[in-house]
Amino acid sequence: MVAVADSHMPTISSVKSLQVLNSRGDWTLKTSVMLANGSLGWAIVPEGASKGEREAVCLAVPKALELLETVITPAVVGREWESQQAFDSFLIALDGTKIKSKLGGNTILSLSMAFARAVAQSRTQAVWQYLRSEAGAIGGQGTITPLFNILNGGKHAQNNLAFQEFMIIPAKKYSLYDSLEIGRTVYASLKKRLRQEGFATGVGDEGGFAPEGFTVRKALEYIRDCASERYKVGEEVFLGMDVAADSFYAHGRYVLPEEKLELDEAAYRDYLTGLLRDFELIYLEDPFPEGAQTQWQEITRGFGSKVMVSADDLVVTNPGILAQAVAGKLANTVIVKPNQVGTVWETLQFVAAARAAGWLVVVSHRSGDTEDPFIADLAYAVGADCVKFGAIDRGERTSKFNRLLEISADSL
Repeated sequence: MVAVADSHMPTISSVKSLQVLNSRGDWTLKTSVMLANGSLGWAIVPEGASKGEREAVCLAVPKALELLETVITPAVVGREWESQQAFDSFLIALDGTKIKSKLGGNTILSLSMAFARAVAQSRTQAVWQYLRSEAGAIGGQGTITPLFNILNGGKHAQNNLAFQEFMIIPAKKYSLYDSLEIGRTVYASLKKRLRQEGFATGVGDEGGFAPEGFTVRKALEYIRDCASERYKVGEEVFLGMDVAADSFYAHGRYVLPEEKLELDEAAYRDYLTGLLRDFELIYLEDPFPEGAQTQWQEITRGFGSKVMVSADDLVVTNPGILAQAVAGKLANTVIVKPNQVGTVWETLQFVAAARAAGWLVVVSHRSGDTEDPFIADLAYAVGADCVKFGAIDRGERTSKFNRLLEISADSL
């Protein structure tokens, strides 16, 4: 540990990192930052299974630990940092690549998040209060609506279901507590029905059930039926999907193995249109591959007035890439995942740019997540329209819902 004198600006006195386990049982990074005044911050970095091609690079943990010890820590210890922007900008420059391939987005993010927590503690602020002060007025202070992923497919499950997530979405009128009650109730109802009909109730990476033998329509029908036991579907609750089209698109064809379908562009567009016509869908994430800009434009133009057309892999929480999507009118909603871009400050910039464009903001977890609830503070700080934390199951998911409840209670 290197001791330094304290001052009015945050000064890092030590950095410590170690490898810990994420929710998939893979190794990830936990980093702690100590300030000269004794304030301590920490962070654990998640990792996704379904990744955009332009995400920040995730280095192998042993390599990341080596870089933290030999390159990054000597460069940041003993220096004063006037803001989150100054600290993160230094790390970005130290890496010097577009997608943080030299030092790793996971390496840099672990330090960026830990620094944010340390400075928040030094100011006797909650993390969300610190993030909001750094971000400034970037809009959206209403109720945050959870998008509950209660049935899994794609890369989050092993059930041959092509689409990745099927969601239940409470109406915007509900409080956070009431929304969680809706999510909890429908999740329990779906579990009961699956058991009664002989389906396995094991869960995928994000806590949603992953039964065998389902098609997209069957998944939506089951969720709608279970929701309708207590709620009015289309009025009190709605449906949503993360299609993750990149995961089943190849050589101009969309392959849906569960239905033995190989669809060309026109047939696949008709397939999606049929789902939007027949179900109470208000959320559609990554319906097309990253490169299919014309298809993104068409579905946003055709359904954007009533559906959140949400860009994840298309924009990867990158302000520069988002600008291109906004110019092309490719979507109307963005997914926010700090580990896609690699720093807290860039994440805040991304949200600000989305708000300026009039797009909705959804703060999201990753499939290989951890018990770190940082993104709950982030969601509250930026006034996210929605959050995606998964199902109401598994500690790495519920830790984030519970943190939002704590923040909401403390803010009353």
